[in-house]
Amino acid sequence: MTAAVVLVGDDGGDAPPAAVELDACRGLLAEAARDCVTEEFQRLVEGAEDPRHAVATIERTVRREGGFVLSNCHGVMHTVGRTYAVDESLSLGDLQDVLPRSNDPGCSAGFAHGLVTGVAPSIDVTRPRTAADVCAAAGTRYRRYSCVHGLGHAFMRIHGDRLVPALSLCRALGPAAPDCAQGAYHDYWFAVAGADEASLPPGAVTDARVLCSAQPAAFVRPCWYRAFVDDRPEGIVVDSALHLDVLCDGLDGLQREACITGAAVIGPPDPELQLELCAEFEDGRDAVACIRGTKAQNLLGASTEAYVRLLGGCQAFAGSVRAACYRWLGKAIAVVTDGDFARTGCPQLTGSARAECRAGAASMEQALVTFS
Repeated sequence: MTAAVVLVGDDGGDAPPAAVELDACRGLLAEAARDCVTEEFQRLVEGAEDPRHAVATIERTVRREGGFVLSNCHGVMHTVGRTYAVDESLSLGDLQDVLPRSNDPGCSAGFAHGLVTGVAPSIDVTRPRTAADVCAAAGTRYRRYSCVHGLGHAFMRIHGDRLVPALSLCRALGPAAPDCAQGAYHDYWFAVAGADEASLPPGAVTDARVLCSAQPAAFVRPCWYRAFVDDRPEGIVVDSALHLDVLCDGLDGLQREACITGAAVIGPPDPELQLELCAEFEDGRDAVACIRGTKAQNLLGASTEAYVRLLGGCQAFAGSVRAACYRWLGKAIAVVTDGDFARTGCPQLTGSARAECRAGAASMEQALVTFS
């Protein structure tokens, strides 16, 4: 962490430069460092009429810094966004004036989820689709998804982090229900880990195998997706297919597929290396599940050539697995580029690869189910 980084935010128009001071957070243990970073980021947005300037500055600074602050920014900004919404007495109708205009899945998405969580008391639970209408105006496909994910967090806070009533509200959103549900389960795993002031009701299940096995089929993948990210088993490193196999040992069918996807998310941060890991699986179903956990969004802002190069990793697979790889990555990259990749990237592929990439990109408006 550098002592001070001064950048001008570019997410809401002109703004005075803001200095991100991280020197005091240097050398602290993980929990203390996280608290320190949270306090600094809260200082930057506190009282701001338009917090997006500061959020843009934080986002750009954190991407330069990397390391601990980058890997923790999403969770930290959940707290920062929620606190800002509460302190400013924001309501659902205020969201479009403060939601970040960024597709960044880290800092900006975390702040957006926190904002939606913070306005939970203003949501009319008898009219959940009204809240979804606010999300529909969020701009890019990624931001619409992120807002719906945030509603899952909000529905959990409305109901004291109880899944059944929260998921009932998600179901009311129709096709977007799985993405809302992922936000609900995300909040659940926050509560298990004691993060973002989330707390489970007495007697709540804390074992992913037990919890996810009891969920409706449509929500099994969302249940598993954040389980390892937010409640990572101590000492676990995922850099081979064997490690994923160990984490998901004894599971089968949809439960195993969902577990493999969730475990893959804590694999190498480089999506090209993730695909290489997935190619180690002999079972095609495991390989496809692993591919769904590929963090293509880590290449946000990359060139079209870099995205095309990532899809080149699909050549490591054969048959239907290769096709699934092109479809999933075509969809994921189309989401983070708001459809641009379908026009600029997929055409650079040839034959069936081009067709599968286009098919995936064309499905980007459908529920993403496993995404961050």
